[in-house]
Amino acid sequence: MTFEKVRQILDSFQQEGIPGVDCIITVDHKEVFRYFTGYADRETGRKMDGSELYLIFSMTKMLTCTCALQLYEQGKFQLDDPISLYLPAFSQMQLTRQAMDVEAGAKVATGSSMGEHTFVTRDETAKHPITVKHLLTMTAGLDYNLYAPGIRSAMEAGKNTTQELVEAMAQTVLGFEPGTRFRYSLCHDVLGALIEKWSGMSLGSYMHKHIFYPLGMKDSFFGVPKDKDRLAKLYCFDDARRVVPAKTENPYQLTKAYESGGAGLTSTTADYAVFLDALACDGMSKNGYRLLQPATVALMSQNHLKGQALEDFHALHEGYGYGFGVRTHMNSTESGSLSPIGEFGWDGAAGAFSLVDRENKLSVSYFQHVHETGYAFQRRLRNAVYQDLQERG
Repeated sequence: MTFEKVRQILDSFQQEGIPGVDCIITVDHKEVFRYFTGYADRETGRKMDGSELYLIFSMTKMLTCTCALQLYEQGKFQLDDPISLYLPAFSQMQLTRQAMDVEAGAKVATGSSMGEHTFVTRDETAKHPITVKHLLTMTAGLDYNLYAPGIRSAMEAGKNTTQELVEAMAQTVLGFEPGTRFRYSLCHDVLGALIEKWSGMSLGSYMHKHIFYPLGMKDSFFGVPKDKDRLAKLYCFDDARRVVPAKTENPYQLTKAYESGGAGLTSTTADYAVFLDALACDGMSKNGYRLLQPATVALMSQNHLKGQALEDFHALHEGYGYGFGVRTHMNSTESGSLSPIGEFGWDGAAGAFSLVDRENKLSVSYFQHVHETGYAFQRRLRNAVYQDLQERG
């Protein structure tokens, strides 16, 4: 397959100011399309060669949720377990009655914000506990305030591990009763600490042993690489919507020892494509590794929101619901997407985009390195994939 429309879309992205783009499409364990173009570093003239490393930001979330679901299959927890069973600091959560800004946390997903600055009153104690499922579905009531007093106080006191800083997040004042609304937040960072509790390993060690090594993902790890030779330069838009260099940092890596389950990984287009391909093939990788059981992939990819929570999510992705760390296609009339119902995936703050289609055993792994790109680029890419498939017949 030529995927000519996809190629044209990728070329148009570069023409519209994105310095470099890279995309891999797989179908049933076969790489059917690979195309990269542009510059890994526009200022030095370093061209893309397909081996570039990227800070994948929120694309980390799908991997963290996969780790949790592997442990769920082992019976380490139940979805309705209060997280205070494993992290006692979360046993008595405070709640505010102030109006919630639904979009504040969501801006993190596109890189238009590197975190909230939320200051709220402590009005009462939450009536319901935060459960594991609330973390998986972003319905816990947490925020994305990396500068919260509890976190900063913990760091000033010398606390720097994932466990220590997640415990400090328990001082967060919830924006709503757990389970009642959707809010993009630090839920998956807290989930990372739970994975450490359930597995007895650091989050990074668990991912390496149970995802990266068995799938052959040799270029995926937590933190910003010290060797910048392969790292694609990071960019952002200025006030005039011109693409300009940005500081290469990951603000979600709170300390050198902290592994953010929500946004801490570095990876490559090729590595991430292997992971997505396994999900597209009901949890079985090309090399025969069982990443997840088919029923678990189905559970991950179905919508778990209802009522106000689903309405909240529609403000971010119309026509989609939210599963365990992923958007999931529900209504093509509302979404305008040509993808089948049930297509799922997520994205990253620097414009990365993932798509998993179990019906066609298809996956799309797309990477760039520009903050604040927005979702229009992703919609164009997704529909170009399906236009090419339709033409093929």
